[in-house]
Amino acid sequence: MSIATAEIRRRAIDAYKMGKGSQADIASSYRVDLRTFQRGLSRFNETGQTASRPRGHRQALYSGKQLKALAQLVGKHPGNA
Repeated sequence: MSIATAEIRRRAIDAYKMGKGSQADIASSYRVDLRTFQRGLSRFNETGQTASRPRGHRQALYSGKQLKALAQLVGKHPGNA
């Protein structure tokens, strides 16, 4: 996430909180989809955060000792992997 994106979200939410327009007006003036603005506003109301939710992948199936054991097993039987 870029700082500019978080800053735009914060400014848009501040503008709405100060009564500078409807949700649709604010979303349009900041060039944000209305539904995206509504989700951001809802998240701000629930958590106080304007940053987007972290994105990522699910946790690895194997880690630590299990990953090493798997690598050794594959090393012993490379044709079966």
